[in-house]
Amino acid sequence: MAEHTGSRSHLAMESILRSARQEIESAGILGLRVAEVAAGANCSITQIYRYFGDRDGLLARVLGDYYEETLHAAFDNYMNKLRSLDEISIDDLIENLPTPSQYASMKNQEVRLQILAVSVTNKALRDRLEMISQEHFDLWNQGLEYVQSRMKKGQRMDGRVFTIMMLVQTMYYRTLLGDKGFTDEEYRQFLRDKLTN
Repeated sequence: MAEHTGSRSHLAMESILRSARQEIESAGILGLRVAEVAAGANCSITQIYRYFGDRDGLLARVLGDYYEETLHAAFDNYMNKLRSLDEISIDDLIENLPTPSQYASMKNQEVRLQILAVSVTNKALRDRLEMISQEHFDLWNQGLEYVQSRMKKGQRMDGRVFTIMMLVQTMYYRTLLGDKGFTDEEYRQFLRDKLTN
């Protein structure tokens, strides 16, 4: 009986999380209403609070999951492109990175910025993002070790470009500059210069 109850609880939590994502997609993070999530999951508000504590707990779980998924998807996408190469050059590193004008990258940046804004007042989310970010940093360092081991003979890169600049910068700010911003090619040339110095 306890195993059946645990499986039912898991299914209920998954339904709540799915409903919360749908609510965020339609109403935005700030527009999320627990009553709407409950209606979408066909459960009570009390049940949501039992599983997640409160609205902040629900947001911490849903937004933390989304944040983690987008970071891992971006990493996996990039590293899979590099792993398909016999040798890796500086140009390979640069050409496979997202650029500021790519819509999908920009959309992910916008959502990540919203999540970071919520984390300022949501301690549970903040704690989760710190853990995810630290794990992601370790993952990038492992990826960079792989890249270094596959670099074309005579080429070296300064890995700090990834661990310092790339991981902490947000290309979203570039869009706020409009026509005064830099082009994708200017961005690539900047990376080329930094990676080889």
